[in-house]
Amino acid sequence: MDPIDPALLAEINELAARIDPVVSRRPRTPTDELAEFRAPRRALLARHLGQQPPESIEPVTVIGDSNTMFFAGADHLRFIRYRRHGIFRPRYINRGLDLLPCFRTIHLGPSTAWKAAEHGSSTRAREKLELLVRRDLRPGQRIMLSFGEIDCRIHMPRAVLAGKPLKDTTLATGRRLLGLATWLRDAGMRVALWGIPQIIPREENDPNAPLPPVGSLELRSEITYTFIETMNELAGEAGIPHVALAGTFHPRAEPMPPETFHDEVHLSQVLMPHALRALARGGVVDLPVQSVQSVQSVQANQADPSDPSPA
Repeated sequence: MDPIDPALLAEINELAARIDPVVSRRPRTPTDELAEFRAPRRALLARHLGQQPPESIEPVTVIGDSNTMFFAGADHLRFIRYRRHGIFRPRYINRGLDLLPCFRTIHLGPSTAWKAAEHGSSTRAREKLELLVRRDLRPGQRIMLSFGEIDCRIHMPRAVLAGKPLKDTTLATGRRLLGLATWLRDAGMRVALWGIPQIIPREENDPNAPLPPVGSLELRSEITYTFIETMNELAGEAGIPHVALAGTFHPRAEPMPPETFHDEVHLSQVLMPHALRALARGGVVDLPVQSVQSVQSVQANQADPSDPSPA
């Protein structure tokens, strides 16, 4: 797989530089602050699709951990304070630059699938979600939750190494995440789940890594693929779309290519065409499936049964 095209990266960086001061200014503009960027945002999406997108696109609001920032459209992380929760010990809800018109990104912090539904977690993810439901989200809106990568990298390996059966571990975490998704669905949202997109190929307890991995890459890979299968089952029974990229653009037995990361942890925009293809096929975004160009490694692995499909 080739790194992202330098010309496309320059286009992304230029658009990000123009949008940043608009979406980060205070006070926030109550109207559509990105209206003036409609043409370049659509042009960037067209580059990923390989053709012009539909005139009208209903955006999906992606909410969760730092992997949401992939959908902000840039090859770097840019967290912009959006809403404040709490008075004496405030915690912040962040947003992204939202370079692509089909996504709106909301970052709740380093939240886990295990804790996201609970009140009183360290990130206050549930309380932040409740604030968003009161202030931002509306019935009928498309929501996609992004949680679980931290669980697969740290917490579930720790549980398995302590002797808990792997399937029981993934099932317990999956049921908690599904509970959060069904709560939002019961509030009137159209909910989907963004499954685990990557397996970080770092060594256990890497001192240079934030939230360093626990366990070998082989163990974390097994946990990740089992968790994806578990969420396919749980979400499928609930009628909630679940789309996961891990193992669909590289051989499952091998680490992800380094070109698919922009910082050794988070996905590069080189994978955006593949993500759009998977989400369109899963019914999460309204884009013509046949138009989305897959990356070379996807073409080489089209027969892979783990390729994302509607739950």
